[in-house]
Parts: sequence; C-alpha cells; structure tokens
Amino acid sequence: TRLNLLHQAPGGHLGRFCIWTEPAIKALREIYPSNIQPRDMMKNAALTRIINSEEIQRVVRPTKDQRRPAIKKNPLKNINEKIRLNPNAKIAKRAATLAQKKRAKARAEAS
Repeated sequence: TRLNLLHQAPGGHLGRFCIWTEPAIKALREIYPSNIQPRDMMKNAALTRIINSEEIQRVVRPTKDQRRPAIKKNPLKNINEKIRLNPNAKIAKRAATLAQKKRAKARAEAS
C-alpha cells in the first residue's frame, strides 16, 4: 500500500512527521472535547503527484537553451574555412589562379 501524507503527518503540514501514541490521542480529546479537531491543511494527499506535476516542475526546472553543435567544415573544400585556418592561403590561391590564367593565355597564343 502507498503511504498517504495525511496518515504519516496528521494535519498535512509539510515537513512535520509525528508518531501519535494512544496517550497522545487521549490528550487531544481532552484539548478538543467536541469533535472539532484541527483540520488538514492539504486537501490532496498525493504529494508525489503534486511535486512531479508539470506546473511545479516547470518552475523548479526552467527550460534549457537548445544549442545545435557547430557544423565542422572541410578546409580543403571551403576556401573561407581554409583562410580562417591559414591566412596565407588567400595569397597562395590568388597566385595559383593568376598563374593558371597566364598559362592558359600563353597556350592560346602558341596555338
């Protein structure tokens, strides 16, 4: 059987755990002679259901930022990534492009 908070802590006060003995019950009857005894503060005794409810958990654990992992780019295929890693790559690429155009122009004049 599941433990009920109202059975474990009469009065339903959170954080209070009392073990009631028979003389204590008799003393309560002397203090409250009529059937007017302290009422339970909690109406719903399913404490675990209350704590694990969506409303409580939303406040206790706020949402986390969802970050995507960075996409790794191949510097052999992506010239901007290559330049970021090696600033001299821009100069080398420009020199290679100019040399290729110069060879293509010389080949066209030769034919």
